[in-house]
Amino acid sequence: MPTLTVKMIEEGLRKEVLRLDKRVQLVGVTQSKKKDSYRVSLQKDGKTSAADLKKDLLEECLSQEGKGSKLRSALGKAVSRLNVAYRK
Repeated sequence: MPTLTVKMIEEGLRKEVLRLDKRVQLVGVTQSKKKDSYRVSLQKDGKTSAADLKKDLLEECLSQEGKGSKLRSALGKAVSRLNVAYRK
């Protein structure tokens, strides 16, 4: 498997985020201060939320070895924070 880059992660996560909620956009992916993790920033209706995802989880899900349920669960928590925290 090739080395994991930020661009590869963004492409893979953009599809997953759209499956969860069509109104949520992936703003960006950056390397987190924590070792072996990435920070994923999401935006919905001008409000932002972020989640830290471990590198091994991303590698497993993006290489299609796993079904991605753990990744969807982690992203779903960040999306739900946007829905609950910023409800009118």
